[in-house]
Amino acid sequence: MNREEETNAKLDAMFQEYRAALPDVEPGARFMPGLWQRIEARRTSSLWIFRRLAQVCVGATLALTIVMGAFLIPRLEKAAPIYSSSYVDELAADHPNTYVDILTGDIK
Repeated sequence: MNREEETNAKLDAMFQEYRAALPDVEPGARFMPGLWQRIEARRTSSLWIFRRLAQVCVGATLALTIVMGAFLIPRLEKAAPIYSSSYVDELAADHPNTYVDILTGDIK
């Protein structure tokens, strides 16, 4: 038990030094508002670079979207072929199966 008592004594001494180094703050009417002001000041000062980066990325995305909508999409729509028939119409034209075609020998 001697070793355990030494450990407890060292731990008690360390806690006493800690209490002496950091005195208790007297709570008052402005304690919590002042604490939150310090927390918010630290939070906003460290994150301003990320907020600015996000704003720049959103602006660039908006500009790119406007450019694509104004210039690229109309050009792609003009270049696209316009089909006058559907898939079923093309199949019917490639594979006629009427009796007239069979009797005349057009289907082989």
